[in-house]
Amino acid sequence: MSEQTLISTDQGTGRVAAPKKTGFYANWGPQAWIDMWMSNTMLVKKAMPIVSHTFVPILRLSGDPGQVDRDYDEIKSRREGIRWYDSPREKWRKRYGNFVREVEWALLELRKYYSQDQFYDIVVGTSVKLSYETSADFLNMMNSMSEKNKNRKTRSSGNSSKKPGRWSTFMFETFNPAHWLTGPATITEFDPANGRTEMYIPDCGWHTCGPADRLPNPNALPEEGCLHICKGPFEELFKGEGGGLKMEFEPHLPETSCTVRMSWQAD
Repeated sequence: MSEQTLISTDQGTGRVAAPKKTGFYANWGPQAWIDMWMSNTMLVKKAMPIVSHTFVPILRLSGDPGQVDRDYDEIKSRREGIRWYDSPREKWRKRYGNFVREVEWALLELRKYYSQDQFYDIVVGTSVKLSYETSADFLNMMNSMSEKNKNRKTRSSGNSSKKPGRWSTFMFETFNPAHWLTGPATITEFDPANGRTEMYIPDCGWHTCGPADRLPNPNALPEEGCLHICKGPFEELFKGEGGGLKMEFEPHLPETSCTVRMSWQAD
């Protein structure tokens, strides 16, 4: 039985607490291994080159190439090294933090030279193009939500709640496929009959994985990347065209929480 089937058929009135986020299970359990693998595949191998191969060359053409190289070397020196004995959860945290830090530095530098429209085209436009080149299978899978949920019904509890039930809540919080990107999250609404899902992220990994004192601006959240590497590209990639998936991100800045809404054509 698929996770989507579980969510749509197991409607309950209470929540099953997610596994504890500290201790052996959180650091070495199945979700930690999934996140470790996904962070290496999606961040290190596919996303990280956007900094060195795109943003840094643009910066070198926009300003003093020598200074850009020195600044880039300095921000790279803040990377947290991955040790062989680190837990899967710690490896995920370090990789994510390293990515966010270097992206945030590059975006803050690009802001110095380009207008908002130019900045958006460079950052969001490039991210979208890169996603089509490196993650086509993932995009096709996400855009198949309408077809996968066709004729699926939502069972409501006595109070007509659209919240997932006890078992499906437990399964999502134990094996969340998006956890590598968001950190812990909760499905607050799942209504496949009407093509709608809502997810709440209390402390997004984008803001919490990297030590604040290693950020390019230690006194602020890495908001540029949140808005233009996460929110912007996802909303451009998933616009609901042809009845496919539409994604809307609502970061609650300056807090670290976020609400994500997903919808698709239901018929």
